[in-house]
Amino acid sequence: MTWVLEFPRLKEIHERAVVKLCRELLYACVLIALILPAAAYGKISDQDLLNEYEGKVLTLRRPYWGPRLHFNSAGDPSGDTSTGSWTIAGQVRVRGVDVKNGVLRLRGQRLFLFYDPASKSLRDAGSLAKGDPASKYFRGKISDWVASVGKVEIELETGEPEPTMADVTRSMNAVFLSPGELLTDAVPVFWKRWLEPKTEPSKETANGGAAARTLSKIGDGVTAPHVKYDPNPQYSGVGREAKYQGTSVLWLIVGEDGTPRDIRIAKPLGMGLDDEAVRAVATWKFDPAMKDGTPVPVRINVEVNFRLY
Repeated sequence: MTWVLEFPRLKEIHERAVVKLCRELLYACVLIALILPAAAYGKISDQDLLNEYEGKVLTLRRPYWGPRLHFNSAGDPSGDTSTGSWTIAGQVRVRGVDVKNGVLRLRGQRLFLFYDPASKSLRDAGSLAKGDPASKYFRGKISDWVASVGKVEIELETGEPEPTMADVTRSMNAVFLSPGELLTDAVPVFWKRWLEPKTEPSKETANGGAAARTLSKIGDGVTAPHVKYDPNPQYSGVGREAKYQGTSVLWLIVGEDGTPRDIRIAKPLGMGLDDEAVRAVATWKFDPAMKDGTPVPVRINVEVNFRLY
């Protein structure tokens, strides 16, 4: 005799278990789909903000100066604000950040940029370590001065009582350059040639127009222009306080009327002094370059010295 054992309930129980498991997995997937967006776009913590911004260098869209700055949700400053050179007021390294009542508060250190001939680049004076050869350009102990003068607190209204990270990002991008934007978008035109040397045109003209006269080159019958009025530049307050000195080299065109135009930076000095050099040279007057007794436009470089006595 052959015994056949049948368990009709076992198959039914198995099917029910599979259905239950699938239902639970579906519920879990739905729950995850709901939780993840909430985590990404929900209320943020101060730790979230620190993870995102601490240690980063941010570039202000306009180089506002002062120890405390406040901006509304559209990125407009409130109160009495002044601007300075981007080399002393344009960039901030974030040291701390928090949010309260919809207001984002950044605590940071301004970057004071100076030109280092050895590296042929702008460097932050606050990065100078003891014994750094570049310290010789400052006549005093620069580290203590940077630490005290460079502190800045910036408040940004988000427009929301409990802002999300998206709200914070929107407010930050209204005040600071967003990722992907270029530094040249936030600096005066006379800085662009040095920051982007490849943008220099191959065929230079006196005023950039299609019908403009091509610039003459000094020599081969073209005499150099001679300066006849050259007032000294103002010393930037930051440059003087930091006891920083050196030479800013500018590129410019002297027109047929002896007026300088299209002034650009050829080799910077930093610490706000290049801006003062450009302002001063814009007022200079020249006897123009001459060719066959006729004034002609030429390009020249001029050196503007800043010395503390």
